Amino acid sequence: MFDQERKTIDHIDRQIVALFEQRTRTVEKVAAIKFANQLPILDASREDQVIKKVQSYLTDPSLKEDLAELYLELMRLSRRHQADWIKHQK
Repeated sequence: MFDQERKTIDHIDRQIVALFEQRTRTVEKVAAIKFANQLPILDASREDQVIKKVQSYLTDPSLKEDLAELYLELMRLSRRHQADWIKHQK
């Protein structure tokens, strides 16, 4: 009954996972720059900019709050990953 929709979701999930891995590798590069320049992990103004920017990409404005929540969590995970990366450099 939902076979095609589930296949579509599975395909999208594979794309999300690949992009998540790519984003995480880039976060490691950001962590290296922050570490080398003794910059803090959290840049709240940058995170606010990111949320506003990604919300502007939406074609369905009713998803604005959900997208903000998703990105807040994604950035929380990114900060944690940066902290772990930096910890292993010391």
